[in-house]
Amino acid sequence: MEAVSPATLVDPLVTAFVLATMLSVGLDLRPDDVVQSVGQWRLLARSALVNLVGVPALTLIALLVAPVETEYAVGLLVIAVSPGAPFGPKLAEISDSDVAFASGLMVVLATASVLTVPASLALLVPGSVDVDLVAIARIVVVVQLVPLLAGFALRVRDRAFASRLYAPTRRLSTGLLLVLIALLVVINADAISRLVGTGVLAVSSVVVVGSMVAGYASGGPDRSMREALATSTTARNAAVALLVATTSFPSPAVFVTIVAFSLVSVAVPGIAAGAWRVRSASFDAV
Repeated sequence: MEAVSPATLVDPLVTAFVLATMLSVGLDLRPDDVVQSVGQWRLLARSALVNLVGVPALTLIALLVAPVETEYAVGLLVIAVSPGAPFGPKLAEISDSDVAFASGLMVVLATASVLTVPASLALLVPGSVDVDLVAIARIVVVVQLVPLLAGFALRVRDRAFASRLYAPTRRLSTGLLLVLIALLVVINADAISRLVGTGVLAVSSVVVVGSMVAGYASGGPDRSMREALATSTTARNAAVALLVATTSFPSPAVFVTIVAFSLVSVAVPGIAAGAWRVRSASFDAV
């Protein structure tokens, strides 16, 4: 019997992780959150613009100023054009900001990404790299949008059942993520060690901080909204980015770049969200 290579497990694990993650998000999503976000159409338009155009443009500018090797650049661009991270609303909850808007924005961005991800990659990825637009769009629809809408529809139809299903689905998503990270580290240990000195971490840090500033500035006069948009803009969708990478850009350098960027894009807004929560609590105590 032929032994199974760890590398062959990456694709199915990534697919299962994205499916479980997006289904759990849909099961936990409140219809009122979506309605509230869509109702604030001017703010929603600014939020979509900074997420779908601003962050990829900032990444491209950073790469023009500080060029990196092509495979690293592809990884940075793939994660930059992947908006609507499932943990965006969680960051808003941590910062004690507008969770409802962050949740609605996530759904809007996840839906729009069906068109924007392949279009952005076709526009931004270096000409020497082949981009299958139809395949990427199909991936986003089947593995991100369909389970998200299925979970959301189930919650609308039977909230009690959706609530019971949410916890095990969320645990499955978390477990798959941990296994996937461990597997990627084992397989790509050499590639990860080579990230030092490549400029990837520097570019990631600049893009993450710049994205947070852009999101905060676009949030309008309300502090809660500014903070929610700041963290939501910084949080890119690593699940979809990894899936696109495994199917369209199967290179260890692309994978580890996405993982490295994701770690920075979780740590920076996570620290900021915690600081904002402490500040909010201190204001409430006065």
